[in-house]
Amino acid sequence: MFGRSSLVDLLLTLGFVAARDGGAREVSVSLGADGSCRFCVGLWPWKLSGGTSVAQLETWLTPRAFGLSSGLWQSPFTDLGMLCALCSPLDVVAWTEEDTWCRRYREGVVEQVLSDDTAPRTSKSGLCITFTPDASLFEPPPCFDVPRLRERIEALSAFHAGVTWTLRDEATGTEARFHREEGLADLCRDLAPSPLGSWNPLRFEGQVGKTQLQLALVWTEGPGRGLVSWVNLFSRNDAGPHRVGFRQGMREAVSARLARRGAGAGAQHFEATALFEHLTAVLHIQVEKTDWYLLTRERTASAEVEATVTRLVAQSVEQALTEDPKLEEFVLKVAGLHPR
Repeated sequence: MFGRSSLVDLLLTLGFVAARDGGAREVSVSLGADGSCRFCVGLWPWKLSGGTSVAQLETWLTPRAFGLSSGLWQSPFTDLGMLCALCSPLDVVAWTEEDTWCRRYREGVVEQVLSDDTAPRTSKSGLCITFTPDASLFEPPPCFDVPRLRERIEALSAFHAGVTWTLRDEATGTEARFHREEGLADLCRDLAPSPLGSWNPLRFEGQVGKTQLQLALVWTEGPGRGLVSWVNLFSRNDAGPHRVGFRQGMREAVSARLARRGAGAGAQHFEATALFEHLTAVLHIQVEKTDWYLLTRERTASAEVEATVTRLVAQSVEQALTEDPKLEEFVLKVAGLHPR
């Protein structure tokens, strides 16, 4: 089940790239009762320019004899060649206003050129991939981990606002649909276990070098969810440098505001437990130099990530508290801080 669902996850990542880079506004996944999966994205996932055409998919889908397929490099984050090699069959229909391209693959090799495609077309360009994990590689029963995929789509729908994501499961007849106009702020609102009252989640975006940060957070009177984080689209809720940087950035922001209000040096070095107990925050960072789990072999790389997150969080939160005195009073109250 985990392996089958991981194949779907490859295409979910492609859907995010299509939304962010290609302007797609609809991504759908249908899980068949027979163990198949159909993935469709409205609008072509990559910007077509120069001599690029939909037929270039042939290069990305065909596994190379040596090393990884070129798909890992030419389509960001997604190795279509690996997906193609592990599925039998795999049908691809890609279209633009000028061109339509249809192929059926089996074990990574083109089996036939399809003359009649049944892909649903709701846009002028798009991509539809239908695959069945190879029965000789994946143990029965032919099912997917639907809760895991739903959770994955729920997160991806928040990283780029305004995109509709749909997950259908034919085996149970259920359908989940996500559309977040405010991106991470909507996800933060959903995850907060306590009523938000008059406070809406704060939203921040920033970049230092090639490290990008998206953050939404809210404080509530009751206990919060804490920090939920992702790195390069993958869930990371351990004590990595991004998490350490977030906590340090929050402390620096509140300490700076305490100093502005005349608190002594001792009060600025406060115990932050209560500050985080009432907080719900969602954090997504994208870093260029990292492996899948942000466990870089170079200590300096991890230090750079931690310092960058600290800087961006401290600047953004301090500015938000400065601009909203009532919010600042509320945060200091729930944190148990009483400046002069």
